[in-house]
Amino acid sequence: MPIVTRLDHIAIAAENTAVMVAWYQKAFGLAVLLEGPPKPSGQKGYFLGLPHAAGEGLSNGMMIEFIPKNDFSRHNRQTYEPGFDHIAFSAPDFEAALAHLKANNIKHGDIAPAFGGGRVISIPDPEGNIVQIVERK
Repeated sequence: MPIVTRLDHIAIAAENTAVMVAWYQKAFGLAVLLEGPPKPSGQKGYFLGLPHAAGEGLSNGMMIEFIPKNDFSRHNRQTYEPGFDHIAFSAPDFEAALAHLKANNIKHGDIAPAFGGGRVISIPDPEGNIVQIVERK
């Protein structure tokens, strides 16, 4: 039996946490579940998750944490570089997800076959992280 049961959250160190939060809310309909006090940089940290998880505590649903980045500069990442590569969200209605992206002017790549079946579309967030929406078949 595994000693863990699910992924709790992934953290993204961001240039501007507030901009990232606003974009993820617009692009994917996520809700702020927790907002932390300002860090020494003056930016706040945030936990985002599915709207139905709001108020249910941080132990329910999947989450993304946005934290202020340190002072090191960031290079433009390429797919398949070592380390974190992308986040993928499952969409119960892939066509509705595509329509939402289009209606909200969210830039995205072309639809591609998903590894294991279905379709996938890749979307760069405001800081260049790759986020995918996946349809599984």
